[in-house]
Amino acid sequence: MDVAKSSKADAMAQALWKVTKVVLDTLDYKQVTQAVCDSLLLELGYLELGYRIIVLILFDEDKNGLQRISLSQTPEAKAATSASSIPFEKIVVPLDAKDNICVRAFREKRQFITHDWQDILSPPLLPEDARKNQHAAGIKTSMVFPIDVKDKTVGVAIFSMVKGEEEVSPEEFDLIRGFLEIVGIAVHDAKLYSLLGEANEKLKELDRLKDEFISIASHELRSPAATVKNYLWSVLNDGVNLNEQEKEGIRKAADANDRLIKLVNDLLDVSRIEAGRLVVNPEVFDLGGLIAETAEEVKRKLLRNGGTITAETTSVQVSADREKIRQVVINLLENAVKYSMPGKQVEVKVSRKESMARVEVKDQGIGISSDQTGKVFTKFGRLDTTDTAIGKVSGTGLGLYVCKKIIELSGGKIGFDSKLGEGATFWFEIPAS
Repeated sequence: MDVAKSSKADAMAQALWKVTKVVLDTLDYKQVTQAVCDSLLLELGYLELGYRIIVLILFDEDKNGLQRISLSQTPEAKAATSASSIPFEKIVVPLDAKDNICVRAFREKRQFITHDWQDILSPPLLPEDARKNQHAAGIKTSMVFPIDVKDKTVGVAIFSMVKGEEEVSPEEFDLIRGFLEIVGIAVHDAKLYSLLGEANEKLKELDRLKDEFISIASHELRSPAATVKNYLWSVLNDGVNLNEQEKEGIRKAADANDRLIKLVNDLLDVSRIEAGRLVVNPEVFDLGGLIAETAEEVKRKLLRNGGTITAETTSVQVSADREKIRQVVINLLENAVKYSMPGKQVEVKVSRKESMARVEVKDQGIGISSDQTGKVFTKFGRLDTTDTAIGKVSGTGLGLYVCKKIIELSGGKIGFDSKLGEGATFWFEIPAS
């Protein structure tokens, strides 16, 4: 069960990231609302848990009713809309329909469950028509949750399943409720943007709300992720009697949870950067010693594919934020491993170049094509490796962006040299003491 919790937490982070990226890349209202419905099923993996249709419904003040806004793109959803006597986008439930559980969830701010679609579609559909839609989709149970923003209910979400409510785990309920809090902020921000137009001062406020959205979501995920990490560590290291298959399952869960923690930390760093609140706390330390120590840490953690990390270091004193420089080095080493074929070597070197301390991380990977070099160090700048020997590489595209900001705040510079098929060398320089 605890391994499953970790896997769900990782899936939650991926879904969160998809919605976050949509909100940051575009504030188009239709794109945001559609992404909400698709992310819940596809990114959270809830299709495998029996969920088939997600409907986002928002309050329309002009119509004084609940307007259907977006629908998940699944075969069951298409079957339901095809069977409906009223087009999906024209279904509006008036707020005076007191028996409709969508209206009740909206008014009473609580969850409802039904096995009969007349409870959510009547009116405007007749009971027999509502049940025909349900039968066409093969749905057994539907759960209705309110969507709140700053203590104000703005709509509801319907989760329709091919299983009974008794099969819904507490963890599923918790993830749905947590995600809907983020959905409320995302939809609110997107709708606000559509009304603001080109008003510059309002756009600044929207930027602040986006940063607030990332910060809130990240902080909410940090504590449970840390708890899961501690639990998994104790299971692996406190003499619990496990067979090899169970140990491997725990290790995979721990890796997934580490990815979640890294994602949360990256999101928090981006939030601080955008708000101008990323602060460095300089101290004098030996950069060569830090690199050697960090290389060993990454070697133990990542190199299960038969590769190696070699470190060539010399003692160079610097005055910088030790933990943030360590964060940069870990990111560069992890990227080097990630973009290399199994069994290849990664080299890290520390040297002094006049008044600067220089770190180089060299891999024997696929290299970077000239048409993709502009993506490096940009926010969300992920390289397309689909047609390469290593295949598609996972990641958020935030790590190198954060690294660049840290090095610049440290009074240094960062860059890379690469040719397609010949690997890459990433480097940074900071002032030596």
